[in-house]
Amino acid sequence: MTGARVGLIRTLGAAALVAAALTASGVAVLDPARTAGATSALLLAIVALAIVPKGGARRAVALAAGVAATWALVARIGPEFRGDAGSYFVYLRSAVFDSDLDFRNDWEGLERPLPAALPDGRPMNTQSVGPAIAWSPFFAAAHAYVRWERAHGRVRYAADGFAPPYRRAAALGTPAYVLASLLLLGGALAGRFGRRLGWTALGAAVLATPVVYYTLVVPAMAHGLTFAACAALLWACLRARDAPSPRGWLLVGLLLGLAALMRWQSAVWALFVVTLALGDLRAGRVRPTWLAGGAALSLVVLAPQVLAWRALYGRWLTVPQGPGYMDWSAPHLADVLFSADHGLFAWSPIAWLALMGLAVGLRRDTLVHVGALLVCAAAAWVNGSVTDWDWAAGDAFGARRFDVAVPLLAWGLAVLLRAAAPALARAPLMAPAALLLVLAAWNLGLVALFRRGGYDGAVPLDRLASDQARQTRGLALRAAEAVAGPRARALVYKHLSGEYLHDVHPDGIVELAAEDRLLLSGWSPRVNRSEAPYSRWALAPEACLLLPLPAAQATTLAVQARAPRRALPQTMTVAWNGEALGEAPLTAEWSESTWTAPREKTRPGENRLCLRFANAAPGEDGGVAAAVSRVSVRLE
Repeated sequence: MTGARVGLIRTLGAAALVAAALTASGVAVLDPARTAGATSALLLAIVALAIVPKGGARRAVALAAGVAATWALVARIGPEFRGDAGSYFVYLRSAVFDSDLDFRNDWEGLERPLPAALPDGRPMNTQSVGPAIAWSPFFAAAHAYVRWERAHGRVRYAADGFAPPYRRAAALGTPAYVLASLLLLGGALAGRFGRRLGWTALGAAVLATPVVYYTLVVPAMAHGLTFAACAALLWACLRARDAPSPRGWLLVGLLLGLAALMRWQSAVWALFVVTLALGDLRAGRVRPTWLAGGAALSLVVLAPQVLAWRALYGRWLTVPQGPGYMDWSAPHLADVLFSADHGLFAWSPIAWLALMGLAVGLRRDTLVHVGALLVCAAAAWVNGSVTDWDWAAGDAFGARRFDVAVPLLAWGLAVLLRAAAPALARAPLMAPAALLLVLAAWNLGLVALFRRGGYDGAVPLDRLASDQARQTRGLALRAAEAVAGPRARALVYKHLSGEYLHDVHPDGIVELAAEDRLLLSGWSPRVNRSEAPYSRWALAPEACLLLPLPAAQATTLAVQARAPRRALPQTMTVAWNGEALGEAPLTAEWSESTWTAPREKTRPGENRLCLRFANAAPGEDGGVAAAVSRVSVRLE
């Protein structure tokens, strides 16, 4: 068999494998009941990459395999439909199923409260229409999947536009668009700064900012798409500057309109485009007609948003949140940059390095860097102009409204790395890459903490550093146990902590009203010191604490608790390292219940004690299940 025929067979085989990977990973994203297919999809993508021969087909297979792998990751993470996701979704659902912009039935189908009403009674929509357009092919794929399932006798989902596959369609679209934009911008950065340096800078900018969160965790908001459009726009601007042509400037205009269509705040990118255009016009490298054509195309692309505003608000241009939403004097400029409550530099400290790079490069490429700094400054000004009640962007992850600036932050990082290279001649990327890796790990750790319900508002550095350290220690403990068993976990705990329960509480008694360090989830933030014994509320369905012990040995546990009257009848089950030891009834009077955890159920190092409750009484802190005064631990 000839080499050409073998190569053809390998190419066809790789194409078939990557098609299967795309199908399996796509279904795993759309259908929460089929996420198990994500693992097989990832393996298929890896095999496809391994067997495809070098040549023109390899790039296409690599791109498809990258999309499949990214979808598999999204499926394993579990995309969330939260925040403003509903506002973007109803545009798409209403247009496809109702052919109108009346969102009343769409919000009811989502089982969410109706937003404020317009004068004609229709719910208002303050978000942009662009994401709905971008996600429409994937919404169609979700509809086809639901219809296929129903045609084959599987009727888990109604073909009504509300079922989970429809809501998760954005989790296919956003990662695919972001990956495509990364390939474009990564290639441009690699061409200017070298392959390793350019991709290192871009990867750090994505992983150490909210972009990674809004691409993989909450893809149904506009921020991943906004980053993708702005990244593609930066690529197009650089391309048009290197090789000026009418087609190049038309592409710039198209992508500028597209970025503004995703989020109207992206219009600040016009400052970058105008800066480059004026410089090239002065140098005689472009013609006015080219620029006029690009500007006209931008307006054409932006037309769907303008038409939607006209249909909803009766005006071609508007601030949909209302006239009091923006104070253009930017009273919150310092807040959106520096505050621990969603400030750019507090949540994404890598931005300091990126802005240093943009400043360092001013002399070398003045037009690009002036334009980049103007965009960053304008984005900060616009974000700082948002009203008092929303400048921090609600319960968002990080400074999400700086999504428009992240591609420029990647450029700034690349410039800074290049400037630092002479000082690090032997290994020019080692130290910078290590620093960027730490910043990316810090951001990913913050994503994990945020998803568990922490830091909806400010991120106090002292508490965040403590939580990050605890989280890192937990990862190290789990990794040690997975690789070498419980003894390795105990050894790692001894090395990283070395502090055990009886070192902190010599008598083995944990007073809940005075304890913070050992508490895990399910406890109220406040304590009751108005009556003896002092106590803390345990919240339903489960409240847990950590009990580190030096060795595995039989342990007697005693819990003193009572139930609030509104939670009666109440039953408390005690679980030790995930296994129930027994249960006891609780009354309105204080009582102490005792259990023994056998040696074989006890671990050297951290042990988890959880109190599980059958009922709960409503309260300020949520479902109040019991008042717990103390937990006594005696080693046998």
